[in-house]
Amino acid sequence: MDKSKRQFIKKAGQSSAMLILFAYGGGRLMASEKSIANLEQKWDGMLVKDPRALFDLPNGFSYKVIISSGDLMSDGLNFGKRPDGMAAFELSDGSTALVVNHETKSKDKSLNIDTAYDGVNGRAYSGGTSTLVLESDGRTLKRSNRSLSGTIDNCAGGTTPWNTWISCEETYRENHGYAFEVDPESKSLDGYKRLTHMGRFQREAITVDLNDPEGCVYQTEDDYSGLFYKFIPSTKGQLSGPGKLFALKIPGIKNTSNKNGSISVGDSFSVEWVRIQDPSAKSVKTKTQGQNEGASIFNGGEGIIFTNDKDSTSNIFFTCKRGGQAGLGQIWKYSPSKSKISLFYESDNTNNLWEGDNINITPWGDLIICEDNDSKACKLIGCTPNGTLYPLGRVAGNSSSEIAGICFSPDGKNMYLNIQDEGKTIAISGDWNKIREYRDKLDSDLIHYKT
Repeated sequence: MDKSKRQFIKKAGQSSAMLILFAYGGGRLMASEKSIANLEQKWDGMLVKDPRALFDLPNGFSYKVIISSGDLMSDGLNFGKRPDGMAAFELSDGSTALVVNHETKSKDKSLNIDTAYDGVNGRAYSGGTSTLVLESDGRTLKRSNRSLSGTIDNCAGGTTPWNTWISCEETYRENHGYAFEVDPESKSLDGYKRLTHMGRFQREAITVDLNDPEGCVYQTEDDYSGLFYKFIPSTKGQLSGPGKLFALKIPGIKNTSNKNGSISVGDSFSVEWVRIQDPSAKSVKTKTQGQNEGASIFNGGEGIIFTNDKDSTSNIFFTCKRGGQAGLGQIWKYSPSKSKISLFYESDNTNNLWEGDNINITPWGDLIICEDNDSKACKLIGCTPNGTLYPLGRVAGNSSSEIAGICFSPDGKNMYLNIQDEGKTIAISGDWNKIREYRDKLDSDLIHYKT
């Protein structure tokens, strides 16, 4: 378990009724026009305009493109389009591997139908994952290969405590909508398992509760009327085996979108869990089964992450991209030990948070959130346990691409992300202590930076 995940959210349950954004001047996120040679030693909260028009970063930080869609990989296949969810793993030989989702559903004649999960007319579906093994610098590609093919719209996913990646299909197409477990050590296309009993739905992402004696897995559904799910495996740690699937119910609240403003940030609710009798959705969609039993709707469930406070109490944070009165997004926090869920944040301004998607935890213990909207400048945002937001990056070049796959190397030195429409997987490095110093000052003094 990453130490940062154990540090996060000691104070999250006490966050103010409104998150305060310090990274903006004049109502807009501004990029510095200063040359790199004239930058101050300490980070001032500004983002430097990228001369290559790909991704703006804080002063003193740089990125390197690891791989681009269409690049030839070590196995002779091309790196897929639309890289999405991603995670970094330490391999048995000490190398770092990135397992990258591809959110595509076309047919790809270059993929071998015999090693693909599924296809049509002799052609494999193009969705799946690629595995990128890096050199010791964590920025240079050593080898690469396809690790899952023949799936559809592999959007996000999540890691397991046993060092595997769960890739999620965001679809209800027949024979699809499943989670797949991928071994980052595998160099072939047969190192995956379909996790049938975890359910079939428009799954976005998963996280495993490390403190739960049963090994519960929490799952989001990217659908305007989606649900929030819990899977309890019959045997802890064996997600490919049988288990029970449930959906969360907040008594008295049918829809958490909060269009009427009846829920305030910080409000907490006791929950119940209703059983999904047919996880494979053979005749009735999974979400419909849950709704028929009173499960509450979460609008556009996206990224999800397990965090741990100092008392080893779990908190599960997840985003709802289209939730809230303004439809700009929410962040919910579920506390399993209390069996309660609370609204941690709701955006009312596109300058603050605009449709948060993938999330993770930084090495210094904050949430980190990727935006997915049509702003032509999606932001990467840090969020402290006290509810302070600050910028960490922004898509440049007037591109409407979403940011996805945010994660850090096992040693915390490199940050990785995908710029989906551009098909770029990049590694970002710099002095992360400068970021921590800046956010510590924001969090303690509650001051605005100079524009």
